[in-house]
Amino acid sequence: MTTAAHHDPYILPMPTPDTPVVLPHLVLPMHAHINGRYADWIWPLAALTENPSRNKASIRWRQCPVAFRDELRLVAWTMINGELRPTYLAERATRLRARISLSDLTEAVRQWMYLAAWLEERGLTSLAQCTTAVWTAYDQHLLAAGSSRERVLDILGTLTRLWAFDQLSARPAGVSRPPWDELGADDYLPAASSAGGGENTSEPIAEATMGPLLVWALRMVDDLADDILAGHTDTKRLAETGRTIPSTSAGQAALDAYLDPLVAARAPLPAVRLKGREGYGFARYYVGGLTGASRHQVALYVARHGLVAAAAQRPCPLPTPITGRIAGRPWREALDFGETPGLIRLLVTACFIVIAYLTGMQPGENGAELHLMQHSAGSK
Repeated sequence: MTTAAHHDPYILPMPTPDTPVVLPHLVLPMHAHINGRYADWIWPLAALTENPSRNKASIRWRQCPVAFRDELRLVAWTMINGELRPTYLAERATRLRARISLSDLTEAVRQWMYLAAWLEERGLTSLAQCTTAVWTAYDQHLLAAGSSRERVLDILGTLTRLWAFDQLSARPAGVSRPPWDELGADDYLPAASSAGGGENTSEPIAEATMGPLLVWALRMVDDLADDILAGHTDTKRLAETGRTIPSTSAGQAALDAYLDPLVAARAPLPAVRLKGREGYGFARYYVGGLTGASRHQVALYVARHGLVAAAAQRPCPLPTPITGRIAGRPWREALDFGETPGLIRLLVTACFIVIAYLTGMQPGENGAELHLMQHSAGSK
């Protein structure tokens, strides 16, 4: 009487041509309808994520060298649906995870295909031919490409996973253990930079330059951000109103009351800078949002009075209250409908300058923050 074969929960059963690319227990609801079969040329992977932007993630097997398709297909399917043994992770005492993210998964398969193409160029036709000598030669190929130490380390990690998941497949190809996994990766990476330890060794920006830059970045964040953010909100509100409000007699009356005097006086009209080309166009959404007239009513008025040709640069002031001050006076009379996107970009840049500087100071610069803050306070 023979004993039953030991069941290893980490080794998945051999897939059939109709086996799903992503097994049911791993499918997430958002993209559950986007799945494929093991035999398909394209494997959609969106079922692994609920990120709307990743619905086109896939593996395309026609891009894989023919001799290696069957072997890599099985290892890739095992990696998609399986996980590394806890003992494997514990032995390495690293931050490796049993399962990896969708982006890391697709990158790993991409690197496996690059390896397969390199092997094919050298007359090799099976992953079983990846001996220590072959692994070492491929590492030299990676080093010759001039990639950074971190990049090469990432690639070697994907190749280690190839070996690890081959062992967990229902029909291992016989990939040998990469030498960097056994001996350590250091000898297989580009030389470490002399600036190790993570310290920022860049030449610091002169205080005469950095001081005013940081002062005004802080002033913009502290004193002007509220106005800019409120103006941005008003711009979006007016634009949305101008796009979506229905036609009403009250809106038409308000439109006529606003524009008739400007047309009669041949005064400059509200205008915005045209996107992608020179010049200005009639500020239709601004006028619609301001008066409550629909986009159709505004378009008819513009056509009836020939205002497209008559549009000239004119401020489109927002109703946003101005609270920020420079030297005790309001920093401007009003925010303009067309300028808030640019002001938002400047505000984001100011935030970046402050955060990047104050979180990346080098030794010896620690007193600079207090000095700059004092200078800022004295300049108000």
